[in-house]
Amino acid sequence: MKKTARKSLTFIDLFCGCGGLSLGFKRAGFRCLAAIDFDAEATVTFRANFPNVPQVLQQDLTQFTPNELEKILGPVDVDVIAGGPPCQGFSTARRRDGANHGVLRFIKDDRRQLYREFLKYVGHFKPRIFVMENVLGLQSAAGGK
Repeated sequence: MKKTARKSLTFIDLFCGCGGLSLGFKRAGFRCLAAIDFDAEATVTFRANFPNVPQVLQQDLTQFTPNELEKILGPVDVDVIAGGPPCQGFSTARRRDGANHGVLRFIKDDRRQLYREFLKYVGHFKPRIFVMENVLGLQSAAGGK
C-alpha cells in the first residue's frame, strides 16, 4: 500500500510574543500560518526565532479584524488558534494594588478585555481546537465580573 503524505496541521498564534507557544506547536509538527502581536520588539524577536513563518504581523487586535487576516492568508484551513492574551489584569499577583478584587479597590485595566479579541478569531476561523494560555485569576477577577 502506497503511503500518502499527511498534510501538516496549521495554526495561528495570537498575542504571540517571542513565540513560546509557537515553538511547542512547531516541535509537534504544526505549521504556523500567521503570528500577531501588538509589541514591535516581540514581532522582531518572533521573526528571528521563526524566519519561515509567512506572516508575522505587528497589529492591535482590537483594530485588526479576522476578516483582514483572512484576506492576507487567502483560503486556508486553520486547525488551531493559539495565544496568550495579556494576563496582568487577571493575575492574582496584583492583588496587593487592588487591581483584581474588591469593589472599592477595583482598578480599570483594558487588557482584561483582550481575551474577547482572541475569541473573535476563534469564531471567525472556526478551528478544530483553540488553546488560550492565561492565569488562574481569569475567572475570579473582580468577584467573577
